[in-house]
Amino acid sequence: MRNVLNIKVVREIKNNFKTYLSVILIATLAVTLFTGIFANYKNFNDRLDYIYQEANMCDGIIMTNTYNEEIEDFLKDRNVTYEKRLYLPASTGNIDLYLASFTKDSTLNLPFSTSLTEPLTSDMVLVDEKFLTRTNKEIGDIFNVDIPLSSFTLNLELTISGTMTHPESLENSTYNPSFVYVGYDVLSEAIARKYPFISKEVIEGLNNQFLVKADDALFSEVKEAFMNEDNFIYSLKRSELPSNITVDADVEQAKQLIYIFPVIFYLVAVLIILTSISQLINREGKNIGIMKALGFSKAEILFHYMKIFIVLSVIGSILGIILGPIIVPKVMGNKYNILYQLPKISLPFFRWEYLISVAILIVITALTSIFACYGAMNQVPASCLRGDNSVQMKLSILNRLSFVKKIPLPVLMAFRNMKRKWSRTLMVVIGVLGCSALLVCGFGIEDTINYGLDLELDELIPYDVSVTYTTYTEKKENISSIEHVAYVDEYGKYPVNVEAKSLVSSYLFLLPEEAHIFQIEYQKDSCIVSGRLSEEIGAKIGEEISFVYNGNKYSFEVTDIVDFCISQGVFISKARLSNVEFQPNQAWIKTEDSSYNDQIADSISQIEGISSTQTIKGMRAHADDVIASIKVMTWTIKIFAILLAVVVLYNLALLNFKERIKDIATLKVLGFSKFEVASSFMIEIVFLTFVGALVGLAFGYPLLVAVLSINENPLISYIYHIHLISYFFTILITCGSSLLINVFFAFLTNRVEMVESLKSVE
Repeated sequence: MRNVLNIKVVREIKNNFKTYLSVILIATLAVTLFTGIFANYKNFNDRLDYIYQEANMCDGIIMTNTYNEEIEDFLKDRNVTYEKRLYLPASTGNIDLYLASFTKDSTLNLPFSTSLTEPLTSDMVLVDEKFLTRTNKEIGDIFNVDIPLSSFTLNLELTISGTMTHPESLENSTYNPSFVYVGYDVLSEAIARKYPFISKEVIEGLNNQFLVKADDALFSEVKEAFMNEDNFIYSLKRSELPSNITVDADVEQAKQLIYIFPVIFYLVAVLIILTSISQLINREGKNIGIMKALGFSKAEILFHYMKIFIVLSVIGSILGIILGPIIVPKVMGNKYNILYQLPKISLPFFRWEYLISVAILIVITALTSIFACYGAMNQVPASCLRGDNSVQMKLSILNRLSFVKKIPLPVLMAFRNMKRKWSRTLMVVIGVLGCSALLVCGFGIEDTINYGLDLELDELIPYDVSVTYTTYTEKKENISSIEHVAYVDEYGKYPVNVEAKSLVSSYLFLLPEEAHIFQIEYQKDSCIVSGRLSEEIGAKIGEEISFVYNGNKYSFEVTDIVDFCISQGVFISKARLSNVEFQPNQAWIKTEDSSYNDQIADSISQIEGISSTQTIKGMRAHADDVIASIKVMTWTIKIFAILLAVVVLYNLALLNFKERIKDIATLKVLGFSKFEVASSFMIEIVFLTFVGALVGLAFGYPLLVAVLSINENPLISYIYHIHLISYFFTILITCGSSLLINVFFAFLTNRVEMVESLKSVE
């Protein structure tokens, strides 16, 4: 007897596969997203862990202005592993870089890959690949490096020994300073050769960092003990380091995506399973009565119907486990390959955590089945066998109004059905709401990026040509003399670590005393901070920020916070640093006519001391390259949203069609045309789709903020914005999908047999 139920499960799925296809599809989509996003997170995290392991990455760094013996004694007293090194901002020409020293005994923060064919020794100089690209140098070439100290600037000649990939320089962005890894011996020789009066003791006194292997608590202890000393700069654990905070944050963001998109699909899965099993229970009323009469318990009957949907969920889950780790990491992983230098390592295809998604789906199926079957399980066998599916409808007050009688019958039947099946009506609205919100989010991501670029490049800093210098000397007169140049704003852009409640690596912009192109008003005592930076360091208007520039520490009160898309940092007038010689290294140029931009850029590039020129058109093209990976994610969201809409609408249209077969047959018997019969079927779902889509528009913006807030890009700051046309396209796509699906089912009304459909008793 018990095997009969198992046979019935197989027969039910086989005979009604089209009905249950939507359950398999939604299970596949939900598990695909869960496993795909999880695989993307784990793959990224495993590649980063591999880097940290191979490089023997320290747990944190303590940084001072010069060597601090007290801190070294502090570390010795606590028996922790540490190494000293020199770490300073420097430059070659106009290329910003960070210079770090190492010795033959160094074991921490080593390169995890190099172009060398021999072991690393302390008489070598290694650079990252972007250094060679920026400087047009090759291995074996000599380059000059300027190292600003508190009293003067060291100018050294170094020879490139090879290239490397270093854990403190993983970012591919040309906006980030390059990283030069210099052996202590070659650094000492270069200093002694150029500055023989500098003793070895002075060179050793330049060591300003301690690389430490210790628990996170130690770095808090060091900060608490030395934070009030002038020689102390920071004590940060690995996840807080300016060089690692971005990539570590991206790992966390990749993980947090698991809690957004799959959740939406799991919630929609609840609706689809609930509607499908409710329809099955209504159809199986007499069979339930027979099983009860044969002596099957409530639990056995419940588990029988639960098994049908568990089998369907498992089929969808298997497909999702196969597709997810293949599709999603390949799409979303492009972002990390563009932004970071990550090694290609062997990664597992299957992870046991994928089974969590299957377990979640099975639990959802079980709970939904219990909820849907509860009423039928409590009926006595006789009640089930009667098959009493009649619905008592009260005469609405609207029926007494004369204009209601003029409404076409198909429309009245559609709204009557919505009232009779209010629970399913609610499910349609909620299901379409999720699809609509996802579509708005997908369109909104692209709108947000484009809006931010337009705001900065067309309104805040509307330049036509940008210029980078190779030397820190003014070239305004030379550039202004070129024909069709209207204005030139020279400014200085320097890498600095900015600190308020936290410390972040950013930029200092020294602006001219009077700007023509920089459109934000500022005074001599103004201190403008970009919106992104203010959030990262926790600074508000009226609060104080500090940074070290040219060997001196400065503290200023924030006077204004402005949202920029590309330019991030602190903006002050050069007049505010009157004690420091203004050294411009870049310029914004406004032309009389944008058609001359390319010609002017070519003329500027002929001036001695110019490193590069870029027109606004080239800048936008570069920005498009940077955000290409984000746009891929945008299309991924849109495609999954459309797939979700198709699955939801297919499921509900199919159930609606099956429930309305007797109504359709009745209309055909009464002589209604094919169009009128089809209309009675289509009006309901299309109307509910429109309502659900409208409600979903309101949820699109919060979802957009949630997605982008955990998917930040270090090169671009998001200024959230959704164009009205995006809302229109969302409605159009959602309602269009609904219309196409219902047109398909409308044609099926021709196949409804009137006699057979009217045989059953209601």
